[in-house]
This record gives sequence, C-alpha cells and structure tokens, in this order.
Amino acid sequence: MSSFTPAPSSARLAAGQTLTRALAAGDELFCAAGTLHLCSSALAGIDHVAGVRLQLRAGQSWRAPSAVWIQLTALDASAAWHCRPAPAMQEPAAAAAPSRARWRTRAAAWLRSWRMLGA
Repeated sequence: MSSFTPAPSSARLAAGQTLTRALAAGDELFCAAGTLHLCSSALAGIDHVAGVRLQLRAGQSWRAPSAVWIQLTALDASAAWHCRPAPAMQEPAAAAAPSRARWRTRAAAWLRSWRMLGA
C-alpha cells in the first residue's frame, strides 16, 4: 500500500540539480537564494496556458496563472526556494449572496411600487 507524500514547500537545490512539481493556480514560487531556471507547462492540458521559461534570482517570485507543472533547475551554484499556496478565496456564492436585511428592503420596495401601479 502506498501513501501520498506532498512535495516539500521549500527545498535547496545543488548546482545543476532539477526538481519537478505541480502548482495550483495562484501558488507563488519564491527564490530565496541563488538563481533558478523555471520552465512551466499546463497541467494535463486543463488550461490553455503558454509555457514559461524564466530565471528567478534571489528575492524574486513567480505566481502560477493556472494549474501547471514546473521544472526548477539551480544554475551555477546552489539555490533555495519555497512555495506559498494561493491565498484562500471566498466562495463566490457566499460573496454574492445578499443579506436578509437587503432582501427585505428590496421586497418592500417592490411591494410599494406594485401597490402604486395597481391602485
């Protein structure tokens, strides 16, 4: 029986070492030390996102636009990185749902206008 072990949220790579992992939409990759070469591609064709190739130097970060696979390579010397998960997003339905008081106000306004038109 195998168990799932999540990828580390931070690590150190030796010069020339490569790491591959999946990121969710909105996850942020931060280069803490050294220089990282980053390549990305859409995760299983879910989103139509063009691949990215860039270098991150110490202090720079990159945010995943959608679910992507990334490949990190430490250039010239060792590099350290860490990944921050996407900020928690509020449920769209909860954000759009008006409060009861607002519904009562709307219903009362509609009834007043209906009475004025009907009377």
